[in-house]
Amino acid sequence: MDSILSEKHRIVRRSVRSFCEREIRPIAGEIDKEARFPWEVVEKMGKLGYFGIQAPRELGGADLDSISYAIIVEEISRASGSLGLCVTVHNSVALYPILAFGSEAQQEKWARPLASGEKIGAFCLTEPNAGSDASGIEATAVSHEDAYVVNANKVFVTNGGVADICLIFLNTNPSADRKQISVVVAERGTEGFVVGDLEDLCGMRANPVSSIRLYDCRLPLDNL
Repeated sequence: MDSILSEKHRIVRRSVRSFCEREIRPIAGEIDKEARFPWEVVEKMGKLGYFGIQAPRELGGADLDSISYAIIVEEISRASGSLGLCVTVHNSVALYPILAFGSEAQQEKWARPLASGEKIGAFCLTEPNAGSDASGIEATAVSHEDAYVVNANKVFVTNGGVADICLIFLNTNPSADRKQISVVVAERGTEGFVVGDLEDLCGMRANPVSSIRLYDCRLPLDNL
């Protein structure tokens, strides 16, 4: 591994490893035993750019490359699997889709607070009757006036217990024979947004994996 790392990558690794040895490893066993999400450490991680590793600087990200991303996730996971899971899901399947496919307005609204670590992201695909098969999901969004009325039951959502911004996979054309799978963004605090019980996952208890349910939750059409 060392033979393919540039000096820049070695500096990234030393920096992240030092932080993890100082801030995460000493409490890793405790937070797993207590199933506690360590906000005091997560706040520091946000200031270091760990929640916007590849996001552009103009949106508050660290704007690092893929190798740096892999190093950061590896070093955090080395100290705590729970926090490594939090960071990789947040960066790769919550923040990245907004950066890749979101409008400028959506990036400003959601990518900026995600990249800074001000808000935590989640990716909501898995369902009780479909698993992670997107073609089998039962969640729906029905357009009504100026909003989508969303009903969904998502399970095993990484970061679910603390996520502020959730990408919800659903069918936006439930009356048709063929499903139209889309993604809408739902924010914690919206009426009808409910966080379920936390899962008890061996070695990952400090990550609040949970179900997320939406009951007749009205989301703006611009959240698509």
